[in-house]
Amino acid sequence: MSPNIGLDKDALLAVLAQAGLKDITQIQPLADGLSNHNYHIETPTAHYVLRENANAADSFCSREQELFYWHHLAKAKLAPELLWVSGDQRYYLSQFIFAQSLPSLPIASQFAPLGREELVIEKRIAASGIDTLEQPEVPRKPSMASHYQDLSLQDLSLQYVAWKDLESQCSAATFCLGETHIEAWLQSHADIKLAAEQQAWSLSERLALLDSLTPNRAHSLLLQLLQRLRKQATGPYHISITEQWQEYHGQLLAFAAADKGEAWQSRLAQLLSIQRQIYDWTATLADCLVEPQFCHRDLNPHNLLLKDNQLYCIDFEYATASHPLCELAVVLATHQLTPAQRHLLVRQYLAGHPGLTSDAIKAIPAAIEMYWVFAVYWALLMAAHTQGERQQEYFDWFDHFWPLISHTS
Repeated sequence: MSPNIGLDKDALLAVLAQAGLKDITQIQPLADGLSNHNYHIETPTAHYVLRENANAADSFCSREQELFYWHHLAKAKLAPELLWVSGDQRYYLSQFIFAQSLPSLPIASQFAPLGREELVIEKRIAASGIDTLEQPEVPRKPSMASHYQDLSLQDLSLQYVAWKDLESQCSAATFCLGETHIEAWLQSHADIKLAAEQQAWSLSERLALLDSLTPNRAHSLLLQLLQRLRKQATGPYHISITEQWQEYHGQLLAFAAADKGEAWQSRLAQLLSIQRQIYDWTATLADCLVEPQFCHRDLNPHNLLLKDNQLYCIDFEYATASHPLCELAVVLATHQLTPAQRHLLVRQYLAGHPGLTSDAIKAIPAAIEMYWVFAVYWALLMAAHTQGERQQEYFDWFDHFWPLISHTS
């Protein structure tokens, strides 16, 4: 059976021969990352992934550093095994993980209604334009039955969602609005409990109620992964959020001296207009840091694989020791989580965290802002390395990420 890979067949077969694979039965392109290309390789006895690194991405990462952390995470059973690296580090061959889907209820109303009046309130919330709250009204019956006997069970059939399909975008502003609504909702239920039972809610009861109302276990799986990752050795590499900003900014200014065209220069001007805000966000994050930890720094849904109720990481180009809120911010910014799931994940991740001050929760909006700031820096730097249609793709990414940053210009 000849491999089904199109025009790149001969070149890829030559690379695979270098890796010791010759009896290839199938090669299928996988969904490309924003920088690199990946292929599913099949032989009569095994499955692999071949990754081809983009030249432009070399300016963002050290391949030695990437490989160091990949090997380390594979030993910890948090990443697929890396089997072979080409001499020029352009190609990686790794274990293929057959990912499973996530059982999920339909993404329902984010706040369990107590009756018709609360449904009217939810309609008003949806009309406010908060993206993750604009969901169909599908009331769910929580496991805590008290006060919820009248809830409908309509449309509660399980769906199975590929982890990559949890991709979404959450800005700092959206996160804060969700927190405000969750706190108000919890307070209303606390008042009901106090009136009915003359007893105040404990924090654990509050979190248990929210957990019973979530559509899936995405937040729990992400928490499990984050807690395991933070226990990993930091290794010899480290960069702070401020240092990362300064590094990216210096690279941009170096390109600005050359003629990159009006489209590139105009976007640079946009980025330069929020430098004061970036300074403030990095200062806020520095103030809540006790000590750095290992950070993957790119835990978006496309870099996570679910198997046997555990998440595995791929793509370690940005892995290093850094600020603990880096990890949390990426997950919050890129996953389709309900406000209740975000509320739970934040508090459980921060509980007793040794690398953060007790008031670190106040810095989460700044961490989300910096995630999107680094995204637009990345897009503009990649555009500086490319031309034509590929460059326009990176301009489009810049334009997509830009509205997710809070700015006054």
